[in-house]
Amino acid sequence: MMKGFVLALMVFAGSVLGQTLPATSITPEMRAAANEAFQKQDWKTAAAAYEKIVKAEEKNAGARYRYGMSLLGAGNNVEAQTHLETVFAASPNPVFGLALARAYVRNNSTDKAYETLEKSITLGGISPDSLNGEADFAAIKAEAKFTDLVKKHDVAVNPCKASPSFREFDFWIGEWDAKNTQGVTVGSSNIQLILGQCIIFENWSTPVSSGKSFNIFNTTDKRWHQTWVDDKGTFTHYIGGLVDGKMVLDSDTMFNGKKAIGRMTFSKQPNGDVRQHGERSVDEGKTWTTTFDFTYVRKK
Repeated sequence: MMKGFVLALMVFAGSVLGQTLPATSITPEMRAAANEAFQKQDWKTAAAAYEKIVKAEEKNAGARYRYGMSLLGAGNNVEAQTHLETVFAASPNPVFGLALARAYVRNNSTDKAYETLEKSITLGGISPDSLNGEADFAAIKAEAKFTDLVKKHDVAVNPCKASPSFREFDFWIGEWDAKNTQGVTVGSSNIQLILGQCIIFENWSTPVSSGKSFNIFNTTDKRWHQTWVDDKGTFTHYIGGLVDGKMVLDSDTMFNGKKAIGRMTFSKQPNGDVRQHGERSVDEGKTWTTTFDFTYVRKK
């Protein structure tokens, strides 16, 4: 199971468990003991502890979820399914959906497991690593239906990965030496794909300065945006997109006290290199002056 998914699960369940509930006979010490047993995977002890909480607080979704999970851990699969069905119906979400699907598979209700996993796609999806890494799904992993579901969940969890628009600037990703028109190396850049393949993250470095930029396709205005910052306090926001296969990004800037347009054009070369051509216009784009001209050569 992916670290991020585990964290989300813990935060979600923990927030529900920590919610303000009507006064009951359940003491803070009883909750703490139940949580401690759950974290230690002492399933029988945890199940007994959460059973008391659920009986006193029927609407405590977090406690009922952990009760169902503890029952699964203890091998009480039929009873676990009952409680997980209840909590998934009351609060549909991918965390509860994954748990319920596991229970269905254990109880030989594969069709219901698939139905629950299908519904979980519309609720935000489950990470492919969580699905493929779940031991309870070992018997159905080879099925085409399961493989197809994993792909759908991948798109739900990582929507940028499958979008052609987000892939338009991928040609810039890599480890590069940046050379000027004389072939002299003037800097280096590590361009990474991060945050679910949504962000192209630039790490620029020279002997005298360094900077970073975040590049993303904005689904609202359908344009690419770059936010550049450096160790000299510079902040620049570029906006643009593909023009004849080249990524062209413009910014509003100042030059000698006058409004100017800064432009960067990234073009993939036939040999795989990337040219980054910087220009400036002080007459609203009528004429342009080159400010830099770099060729990104992949490091060997």
